[in-house]
Amino acid sequence: MLVVDQLCVDAGRTRIVDEVSFEIAAGQRVGLLGASGSGKSLTASAIIGHLPPGITSTGGITINGHDVAGIATPRRHRAARPAMVFQDSATALNPMVTVGAQLSAPARSSKSDVADLLEQVGFREPGCILGSHPLELSGGQRQRVCIALAIACRSPLLVADEPTTALDVVTQARVLDALKAVDGAMLFITHDVAVASQLCDRLIVMERGRIVEQGVTADIVERPTAELTKALVARAHAADPLRALSESLSR
Repeated sequence: MLVVDQLCVDAGRTRIVDEVSFEIAAGQRVGLLGASGSGKSLTASAIIGHLPPGITSTGGITINGHDVAGIATPRRHRAARPAMVFQDSATALNPMVTVGAQLSAPARSSKSDVADLLEQVGFREPGCILGSHPLELSGGQRQRVCIALAIACRSPLLVADEPTTALDVVTQARVLDALKAVDGAMLFITHDVAVASQLCDRLIVMERGRIVEQGVTADIVERPTAELTKALVARAHAADPLRALSESLSR
């Protein structure tokens, strides 16, 4: 579904992402991990065709069989436009438009179909949410609306950039449940190994713009080889000693 081949991202003469290559099969969920500044978000931006001004990319990017390298999202074939869930749900949604109206735009469907979308992401009473504006919702509710919006796009690939970072543990679990219900391939960007291990089939670890380790989630978590991966796993254990990573993998 997604093939990234020798992707490089540059800011002028400064290389930020250096020869990154990986693949995501149809229906597979892959976690892209790394500390702040590792290049993971810029990798995602190159994939969705939305790099900041002054930032350029080279290398190959293929989505659903279509070569999209260097092509902005609006100019891509519809089958090669990934859906995106951003970290900041407050800016991702239009504050002046109701949730129902925002979901209806890409879905082009009835009110009941939009309500079904909200049920998919964990809203027990979606009718109460449809007429609400984003600022009337909590951060976790807005994030789930963003996921519903991504589902409504019916894209074969979803890219989620740190969608659980600012959430409390309970809300984070609800958002992860909503993401688990999404069909299709997924690239999940995070710095949290524990969160990624609950959702992803494979993990890719980036440091200073390069991939330092990638493989099956269980192998990466139980037998990390790169020093950065070892540090991320140790940090996850220290942050939540009562929830072993092995338990997350067994769910």
